[in-house]
Amino acid sequence: MTLDRLMFALTLLGAVVTLIFAGLMQAGAPESLPASVNGFDRPIFAVYFARSMEDLAFITGPGAAAIREWMQGIQALDTWFPLAYGGMGMAFFAGLGFRGRKLAFLGVIIVAGAIGADWAENEVANRILADLDSGTDPSAALDAMWSHTWLKWGLIGAYSALLSYLLATDGRRLLAIIPGLAAIALLATYFTGADPDVFRVTNYLLVAFMLTFPVAAVFYLRARDRH
Repeated sequence: MTLDRLMFALTLLGAVVTLIFAGLMQAGAPESLPASVNGFDRPIFAVYFARSMEDLAFITGPGAAAIREWMQGIQALDTWFPLAYGGMGMAFFAGLGFRGRKLAFLGVIIVAGAIGADWAENEVANRILADLDSGTDPSAALDAMWSHTWLKWGLIGAYSALLSYLLATDGRRLLAIIPGLAAIALLATYFTGADPDVFRVTNYLLVAFMLTFPVAAVFYLRARDRH
């Protein structure tokens, strides 16, 4: 098996692992968890985009201990989740690179940076949860939370835009649409100050964007080497 085909096969494996982790991170939510938190569908997003203690009210105090415990479990899984979705992306970009699209190797670097940024984001989120558990005011960490989360989303936006460009210039314009829209939606989310309604649409597009990797990998595995 050639290196490019091996990378595309690893993309498919990464997609399976990513879906497994995504399912695990949705399971076991406590009954006390509201259906929507500060307008966000997932409580962890409410933490990532928190700007004040008011935004953290849903996980503050003894009555929210069960929610904090559940979120800490999610955060433990999120140590590995970036390696799953990031590994999927790195494998795909490497596959394109080995197929002759040298610019795709830049995608490998950007995705690696996004993995590191995700871990940094997790570290701040874990500190906030630990502070709330101990009754300490986590306000000092909120600016760091905002900076770290936007570094991650910014890098994800960068490699979604790069993927869109690479697919479009490789004659796969339909596949290029969703990554391009995801990059634009992330910009819109940033410029609206992470408006929950805007981010809800963005998150749907991001899920579809991540699924572009395995779908495109199947096309490349079935196609002859064009380069």
